[in-house]
Amino acid sequence: MNHVASNSQRTFEPRRPRSGRRGFTLFEMLLVMSLIAVGIAIAWPSLAALSSRQQLQQGAEMARIRLLSARVFAVENGIPYQFRFEPGGQRYCVLHGDSAEETQLPAGGGTVKLPIASGKLPGKITFDPLTIGSTGGGMIPETRFQGLPESHDLAIVTWSPPIVFQPDGSSLDQTIVVSDSHTSTSAELALRGLTGGVTITRRQ
Repeated sequence: MNHVASNSQRTFEPRRPRSGRRGFTLFEMLLVMSLIAVGIAIAWPSLAALSSRQQLQQGAEMARIRLLSARVFAVENGIPYQFRFEPGGQRYCVLHGDSAEETQLPAGGGTVKLPIASGKLPGKITFDPLTIGSTGGGMIPETRFQGLPESHDLAIVTWSPPIVFQPDGSSLDQTIVVSDSHTSTSAELALRGLTGGVTITRRQ
């Protein structure tokens, strides 16, 4: 009886967790960091190539949108509009008129503020020179960029010949090429003058 009682009164102490957990050694940390560095080095060329392809596609799409906006402006305002870009550079602009000179607006009351636009290609994407239509390029007076914050910078750019859209939306067939010199890849924008459609084709 006493034996049973002593057993029932026996107390159990909870197991204490093990102390002194072993941490990472300096060698192990250096080994892990080395493996991570090797993994990044192996993956980096693929990641860089993917980024370049995305920038090339983005640049071609930006140019396409601005070409289409020049056509829309011409139709909506009933006057010619032009798209120009910087050969070997990244800038582009959309202006009213078909030359670098000020546009002669139709007679009418009030002051007409016509839309204009400008921008730059992303990353290191640049425009190739035009292969069709090699005349009419050059600098454009700063007054033509009035209202744009970068008007002074735009006035010192040597621009391509204008790609002109008429009030009926028509233009001439033209091909614009944007390139990434670091990867030797490019994208071609083909403008169909009669319809105003622009298709993008990536090429090596």
